[in-house]
Amino acid sequence: MAEQPGAGIIGSDFERLVTEYNKALANGEARPISAICDGTEASACESERTFRKLLDAFPAPAYTTDAAGRITFYNEAAVQFAGRRARLGIDQWCVTWRLYWPDGTPLPHDECPMAIALKEDRIVRGTQAVAERLDGTRVPFIPHPTPLWDASGALVGAVNMLLEIDEVEQVALDGVQVLIVSDDIFVAADLDLLIDEAGGVAVAIAATGSEALALLGQRPIDATLVSLPLRDGHGPLIDALVRQNIPFVLHEGNEEHVVQMLGDALTLRGRGNQEAVL
Repeated sequence: MAEQPGAGIIGSDFERLVTEYNKALANGEARPISAICDGTEASACESERTFRKLLDAFPAPAYTTDAAGRITFYNEAAVQFAGRRARLGIDQWCVTWRLYWPDGTPLPHDECPMAIALKEDRIVRGTQAVAERLDGTRVPFIPHPTPLWDASGALVGAVNMLLEIDEVEQVALDGVQVLIVSDDIFVAADLDLLIDEAGGVAVAIAATGSEALALLGQRPIDATLVSLPLRDGHGPLIDALVRQNIPFVLHEGNEEHVVQMLGDALTLRGRGNQEAVL
C-alpha cells in the first residue's frame, strides 16, 4: 500500500491552496466556487474550475460554502467522512449530519467553527469537534475553516478541510530553525517549549506579521508557526512564506498537534512539492 501523507502535509497543502485561491479572488482572476461561469470572464472561470478540481482530488475531506454558509461544493472524501451527501444550496455550515464537542456536548451546526469563521469573517484554527454519521459512528476531527474574499475585500464564502484525528506521533525536529509569530507572550512561550522538546530551535519570536517579514530576510528560517489572529494581519506574511517555499502552520493557541503538523510540513518541502498556481 502506498504511504499516506501525514496530517501536517495535507494541512500545509490546504493552506497554500487556499492562499493562492484567495489571491486569485482578490486580483479578480477567479470567481467564488458558487458562481455560475457564463464564459464572459474565461480566466476567472478557469481558476474557479481549477480550484474545484484540486479540491475534488484532495486526499482530505473538503467543502465550500457561500457567504451565508450554504454548502456549494464538497469532494468525495467529504462524503466518505460524513457518511452522507450534503444537499447543495440547502444544508448549511457543515457537511456532517450531527456535531459534538470533544467532551460529547452537542454542537449546533450554526455554532460550529465554520459558522464562526463566516459570521466573524476570520480564519479559525486550533479547535476540535466530533462528527456523527447516520450509522451512529463518531469521528473526531480538526476543522480548518477559511474565509474567501473578493477583490473589494468582501466575504464571498469559505472553504473548510476536516482532518480526522489519529494517534499523535512523536516528532523529532532535529535542529530545525523555527520562527514563531505570536502577539501573545504566553502562547509564544508554550510554542517555544514545544519546539525545544521536539529538538528544534526557536530562532526568533515575532509579535507582528511585519516584524516576521523583516526577520525572513535576516536569518535562515526552516519553518514558521503563525498564531492567529495577528493584530496587524497575516496575509502579506503568508504570501511571502509561499513565495519562499518556507513551510508554515497556522493555528490558534497552543494546539496539541502543531509540532506534528510542522514536522509533516517540513517533510512536504523535502519531497519538492509545489503548490498549485490558480
